[in-house]
Amino acid sequence: MIDIHERAPYQRYLEGLARGALVYQHCNHCQSAVFYLRLCCPACGSVALTLRDSQGLGTLYSSSVVFDKEHNYNIVLVDLDEGFRMMSTVLDCAAPSIGARVKARVEHQQSAGPRVVFELAEGGMA
Repeated sequence: MIDIHERAPYQRYLEGLARGALVYQHCNHCQSAVFYLRLCCPACGSVALTLRDSQGLGTLYSSSVVFDKEHNYNIVLVDLDEGFRMMSTVLDCAAPSIGARVKARVEHQQSAGPRVVFELAEGGMA
């Protein structure tokens, strides 16, 4: 178990991204997956949280396409297999289908720092 006072939750998230991992927390009391990182479990209030690396596989829960003057891009909600949901984008896919299988990766941007993005997984539908 990690001492929650050792480093701020966002700091631990950024450290995970720096090593190419999407990290989340696991509550040792109620067994919930916790994302975004926090000081205590939102389900039961326990501070017994363990930091884990996600495998990055998930299913598209929701998808929207945003249109602007220069280009279109998608915003998605992904249900990760570990039991948490996060918002991101699916690269190289104009309008991904709900239910598609996706795989996360960390993209390192020079101007804005690292971020988690998704790509269609093998056998995932567009």
